[in-house]
Amino acid sequence: MNAIIIEDEQLSANRLKKLVDEHSTIDLLGTFHSVKSASKWLKENETPDLLFLDIQLGDGTGFDILNGLNAYPKVIFTTAFDKYVLDAFKYNSVDYLLKPVKPEDLVAAIDKLKKVHGQADFDVMIDSLKDHLKTSFKKKFLIKIGHKFQSISVEDVAYFYSESSTTYLKTVNGEGMITDHSLDELQTLLDPENFFRINRHMIVCDQHITSIDSYFNNRLILKLKPEFEDHVIVSREKVKAFKEWLDS
Repeated sequence: MNAIIIEDEQLSANRLKKLVDEHSTIDLLGTFHSVKSASKWLKENETPDLLFLDIQLGDGTGFDILNGLNAYPKVIFTTAFDKYVLDAFKYNSVDYLLKPVKPEDLVAAIDKLKKVHGQADFDVMIDSLKDHLKTSFKKKFLIKIGHKFQSISVEDVAYFYSESSTTYLKTVNGEGMITDHSLDELQTLLDPENFFRINRHMIVCDQHITSIDSYFNNRLILKLKPEFEDHVIVSREKVKAFKEWLDS
């Protein structure tokens, strides 16, 4: 089989590439880090037999790529999703690789893929998974404040950030509140059309970015509303995907 990797995290992409290169039955044609770059390549080239596809990409989702194809190729998803979403994969019989990918998991995923009974069955599995995951984006967060609880709509959140192993959300009114979710979990629970993880410590909403400026070392610096008390920096490895996200 020939294949491509679509993964926006450089370390994860490099690790998977190394494992795939060692697999004797797969000819790797390329690695892509965004919806935009992968979609462009797929329009200009024959669709490969297999995609290793990250669901949550910087400028959209893996399904945005699949929606642009005339027919689904075989897909093995790569993910750091939480248990709820992993259950969706299992329920719909679509295979996935949990990051960081292990060699034995790659072998098992490829073996499982070979047992799928035809294209029609695979199309049904993918469509069912898409429908299942559409409902997984968070609409509200239940926040504990003292002995009371408060429900916060996602529409009322300007950004999320982490400090000293604690994750906070900042509301549009400037209130900071602790949330039980890590940034890794939030990245899978938030709609990528509206939220982007700009670095290891922050996820921002596009509606609350008031300015974008160049910063040293090929990074970007943002101003947010409400203001954040420290510099808001788009890390160098995220800059390209961040620009594509805003331009999508």
